[in-house]
Amino acid sequence: MAVRLFGATRALHELVRNHLSAKEYDALREPYLAATHPQLSGEEWEAAFAEGLAMGFEEAVGYALSEEELPSSTLVPMPEQPPTETLTLREREVALLVGRGLTNRQIAQELVLSEHTVHHHVTNILKKLNLSSRQQVASCLSDR
Repeated sequence: MAVRLFGATRALHELVRNHLSAKEYDALREPYLAATHPQLSGEEWEAAFAEGLAMGFEEAVGYALSEEELPSSTLVPMPEQPPTETLTLREREVALLVGRGLTNRQIAQELVLSEHTVHHHVTNILKKLNLSSRQQVASCLSDR
């Protein structure tokens, strides 16, 4: 299930031309992708990922919300999460842009948010990562 949804999110990412590069987007998902590989053979994994790539938005959402029961042996364990994984997806997006040296105004324009909202996200990022400056955010991201 997870691998198909990874494929579907990749297709949707390309469709909406997310502000993150494919490389940055994949870096956010890598710990979760890696956790799925031991569950399937290489061919099974590639086939499931391709099925997800072929899904439309409605089909992917329906699949994600399906009541289908999975055997406990196929459940993917959550990977050990580094500190940045405690951030929401939006906070991670903001953190990546902070790491590139963008100002709140530039981030707001890039993400189509208000500067106030960006400021709120930056404040949350600093608090969650126990950091005191934007430079530390950049350093924390480069250490990953």
